Amino acid sequence: MAVFKMGKDFDEVQDAKMMPEDWYVAEISKEVEYLPNNKMKEGGVDAPGAGYNYVINLRSVNEDPELNGRMLTMWLMAPGGDDANTFFNGRSKEDEKMERIARVVAAFQGIEDWTTLSGDEIEFVLGARAQVYVTMGLGKDGQTPQNSIDIFNLLPKPVDS
Repeated sequence: MAVFKMGKDFDEVQDAKMMPEDWYVAEISKEVEYLPNNKMKEGGVDAPGAGYNYVINLRSVNEDPELNGRMLTMWLMAPGGDDANTFFNGRSKEDEKMERIARVVAAFQGIEDWTTLSGDEIEFVLGARAQVYVTMGLGKDGQTPQNSIDIFNLLPKPVDS
């Protein structure tokens, strides 16, 4: 039997501190994936709300070692299904989702004005950076503290903003 001495008792191990709500620089740390959302996974392609997400894995970049390297994930809803014929805030859900995607893509490309993007392709580059607004809340279990990225009220912006 091998016995190893640890640097401290296991009951002294501390949980990571929450990141305070604020803007943080984050970089794309893994290739962006296009994956089915939970509604599609649970109910199939015909389930209400079924669709796909662009899943963007990020790491925080910060001088404070307690805030540097934090893993964050951003889920961007991809347009699809009946989004072109479903309206929200006076325009199609397709356009609503596409604008959100364009704003995020522009931020990670260092572009201030997302309306200067053109074409029908998007590109996320590994290592690209943007500022993201991190919030504090609870996880899916309703009890575990969790940091999240706000992509509905405070969309990412270029690092130099």
